[in-house]
Amino acid sequence: MNNYQYLSIKQIAESNQYPFSLGQMRHFLMMRHKNGLEGAVRKIGKRLYLRNDLFQKWIESQSSQGGQS
Repeated sequence: MNNYQYLSIKQIAESNQYPFSLGQMRHFLMMRHKNGLEGAVRKIGKRLYLRNDLFQKWIESQSSQGGQS
């Protein structure tokens, strides 16, 4: 069994590990089908959670794209 860490949007926004505000996170999630973040998102009920390892990979992939959307 894998022990993945899942984070809520609020946890990410309040964390010192990530430089994103709550508004930025909401925007990323609204556009997840276009920006490639969909693979890291898990929906449980009405809430969205991000799998931490996949979210970090997504962040790194954004820097390799040169800021293009």
